[in-house]
Formats: sequence, structure tokens, C-alpha cells
Amino acid sequence: MKYYYTLFLGLLLTSCQLHDENSETAVDVAAKEWAEAYFNFDYKEALEYMTPESGQWIRFAASNISEEDISFIKEHGVETKINITDSQMSESDSLCQTRIRVSDFIQLGMDPEESRVIDEADFLIQLVKRNDKWLVKTEGLPQSEMQSLD
Repeated sequence: MKYYYTLFLGLLLTSCQLHDENSETAVDVAAKEWAEAYFNFDYKEALEYMTPESGQWIRFAASNISEEDISFIKEHGVETKINITDSQMSESDSLCQTRIRVSDFIQLGMDPEESRVIDEADFLIQLVKRNDKWLVKTEGLPQSEMQSLD
């Protein structure tokens, strides 16, 4: 009888761990998909991974891209890489802070001469779970925590 309780407890613990891993994976996938779209200027795709109230920031960014910016993006055609470096889930499992490392991406400047390719920078993004889907929630355009010196 003791064997069955031990087996049951082991299965219960394993199922909880798998559930937690799946939840984190869903967060990581949403964060990575959003970041790949955002940092590659696919703002329409990025909107799919954002809360409706956050969409205003993407529309703002898109409305400020000039012909010179488009030329810079095409000229430099970098392969942006996204890595999830950390995720901190809230106790309620409906909020998550995720740190992403973005490598080889274009940062557009206020003036076309200020645009440049960034080797690497870290960003902290917030995600919320709504209707069983993880969405990025922003209160502005993403700002890097720390950028490497070029």
C-alpha cells in the first residue's frame, strides 16, 4: 500500500512540474514570437502577441518610419537573434516578467543619421495571461536595459 502512495505522490509531483514547464514555455514562445516580429519591423505580426491597449505603441512606431529608415533597414539586412534569458512568473500565474537578449538588430534614430546596428541589448518585457493566451503588455516602446558598446 505504501508503494502506491509513493507512486501516486511521484506522479502528482511530475504532473505539477510538467504543468509549470508548459506554462513557462508558453510565455517564452509568446515573448520570442513578439520580439522576433517587433525587432524585425513586422509590426502587424507583433500586434498579434500584444494586449489591445499596447497596440498604440506599435502604431506610433510604425507611423514614424520614414523612407530613409526603410532604406537603412534594407541596406543593413541583419539577422536578428532573440534569446530568453529569464522569466519570473507571478504567484497568480497570470503575470510574467521576461528578460530577452536581442542580438544584431537595427535601432532607428530620431534622425536617419542616428540609426545603427546594435550588437546586443537586454530588454525586460511584461506578459499577461488573457483568455489562456500570453500577451505582451507595454506602456511605451521597449527600452534596452543595457547595451553593449559598439
